[in-house]
Amino acid sequence: MTLRKSTTRVLLSLVVVILLSGVFATTAQDLPQGGRIVVADGASNVSLDPFVTSWHSWPHYALYSTLFARDETMNYVGFLADTWEIGDDGLSLTINLIETAMFTDGTPVNAEAIKYNLDKYANPDTGASQGADLIGLLLSTEVLDEYTLKLTLASSFAPLFYVLSGLEIVSPTAYEALGPENFGTAPVGAGPFMLKELNTNNYVLFERNPDFNYAPPELYDNPGPVPADELQILFLDEDQTIISALETGEVTVAGVPTQNLPDVEANPDITLDVAQLQELRYVGFNTSKAPWDNVELRRAFAYATDRDEVNALAYDGLAISVGQPLPPSIWGHNPELDANAIQYDPERASAMLDELGYVDVTGDGLRETPEGTAWSVPLAVSSSDEYMRIAQVIDAEWRAVGIPVEIQTMERSALIDLTTTGTHDLFLLGYGYSDPSILTYFFDPDRRGGSNRTWFVNDELTALLQAADSELDQTLRYEKVTAVGQFVMDQQPWIFLVAPPSLTGVRNELQNWVINPDLSFLYWNAHFGG
Repeated sequence: MTLRKSTTRVLLSLVVVILLSGVFATTAQDLPQGGRIVVADGASNVSLDPFVTSWHSWPHYALYSTLFARDETMNYVGFLADTWEIGDDGLSLTINLIETAMFTDGTPVNAEAIKYNLDKYANPDTGASQGADLIGLLLSTEVLDEYTLKLTLASSFAPLFYVLSGLEIVSPTAYEALGPENFGTAPVGAGPFMLKELNTNNYVLFERNPDFNYAPPELYDNPGPVPADELQILFLDEDQTIISALETGEVTVAGVPTQNLPDVEANPDITLDVAQLQELRYVGFNTSKAPWDNVELRRAFAYATDRDEVNALAYDGLAISVGQPLPPSIWGHNPELDANAIQYDPERASAMLDELGYVDVTGDGLRETPEGTAWSVPLAVSSSDEYMRIAQVIDAEWRAVGIPVEIQTMERSALIDLTTTGTHDLFLLGYGYSDPSILTYFFDPDRRGGSNRTWFVNDELTALLQAADSELDQTLRYEKVTAVGQFVMDQQPWIFLVAPPSLTGVRNELQNWVINPDLSFLYWNAHFGG
């Protein structure tokens, strides 16, 4: 089956609500040029090396191109890929590349370059979390000619296009010259922007890539270069600082906290886009470490957690309370699982803790260990305002049933690093994704020390994950994803909390922007004025 510039939904079907903002320009040459788009995003303060970072966001999308992208109907379209053919057995994919793409060091984006990247992502020694799905799956990458390559897979893989659309392609020449020690501060890609200045812990500044002229026509009227001269990402995560900068015009685009929604809605200089994030906030247990290897203790903590109160107090009721590992905004969510979800029941939580031997010996209202010694429950939390609000709610809920919480605040990057050591206890984090294979990302046993932050290992779950990811029939895959969800709910390595709202404020000076159903911000047509 050969496809040109877009795939069918044979491999992946997503149920989405399309939310678009702004309109596309009529012709590329009419777009006003110049200006700097400034984005506030504290989560973007990560390595610019896609093989190193576990969090991919604005900087990576600016620097790098990918083989595929998704259009406004969530179909896959070619980016660096021009045409492609899927083997009848689902075990191969032949890709013909566009022949105009160049890395910013002047080297071509050809089949050898793509092979280098895919093989590197698929190598477990690389330790790339974003491409870990290819480990053991990608058997070979064969270069057929300068712009054609063939991928051979160990098994059929439903989210293959999703994975390939998320793998940023680097210049092999630059990477080999700089190595992983230096590439993150001098990255070379083939995206719409290239690095101009990196101010560690403050911002990263990009300038227009003048040779970028191959944007997917299904997504952009303007093939490139982009109209804006520069794109700057400010590493801000303090809510009031961000809102103040958005209101004064220092920032062009920013997420809006629910507490500030009325002010932003009333501001005539700002357009607000409202959607639902394909994300989940959760508490995770390090199940490799006692006592968190006890499923009954984990379930007791879940009964002590009121996700509706988290929604009300941390998100002003604008989030969605979620009792399963996939929120409603991600395909694979099955509302029938909600009937089996643990609901807030502090009396039951207290009774379970009593049965497990965690009782209040000293009479101070807080429980001791079964051995009668002082108990402290460390909860590692990102220092951002959003996560601190959640942590404060959970702290109060757990203390109400006698659980002595110790909130450990740290930068998000430090928290991510902590979960790779296996020395942690509980942690508060979230994920954003569009495919149910995210559960493999978090619960594959081979990802312990990486994205398996709970260090949870269970042979039955591993088999369920493999069955779901290899199923190409969408109806059957949905059933298998449901089985995965139920198993995770039963074992409770996570306490599921909420799916947050997406509130994006954009200064009216910036025009022609679009937010896709997957909530990616499309700015390649965006311009100031005109």
